[in-house]
Amino acid sequence: MDKQYYPEPIDTLTHWMHQQVVVTKSSYPSACVLSTQGLDGFPNARNVSLKSIEKPYLIITGSTLSRKGKEISTHPKVALTFWWEETKRQVRIQGIASTISEEDAHFFFNDRSYESKVVSTISKQGAVANDLELLRIRFRESVKNQQPMHKPKHWSGWKIKPHRIEFLEFNTSRFHNRVLYTRSEEQWDIIQLQP
Repeated sequence: MDKQYYPEPIDTLTHWMHQQVVVTKSSYPSACVLSTQGLDGFPNARNVSLKSIEKPYLIITGSTLSRKGKEISTHPKVALTFWWEETKRQVRIQGIASTISEEDAHFFFNDRSYESKVVSTISKQGAVANDLELLRIRFRESVKNQQPMHKPKHWSGWKIKPHRIEFLEFNTSRFHNRVLYTRSEEQWDIIQLQP
């Protein structure tokens, strides 16, 4: 096994992320796709930002009233997918999501940009926009006034505990290097997959 693969997949993920951050021109190096099971049975996927790696958890945030919030609440089995163009690597993660503590939610909310706080406060993410112009006015006024923004009750986050993580290193020959970590009881089993 290559030395860049550690016994714990979170350590491998952290190592790969650091390598990506060094070379990327992207403003969002922690962007990934979150996949959930829809309430109508169809899968849903959307880009989110990984906020933190707190071993053994991966942290994302958002509104519990959003579609992703409702779906995670109903079906906590989720997937995260990273694709890093510069390093030609993909990471696929499957795990179980649970809500973060209120203390952590406050920390992550306070760490957001002011504009992000405003949007999270005045908007019901994903709801029908009956009067988008009124929402724009409220947004502009809030940003202009710079009033303190407090975390809305519905704004929180999820900690995802991985069950399976696959690391893929892309090769132009299509002979990709694929390594799979699977959780079994208290340890990680590591196997090499065919390209």
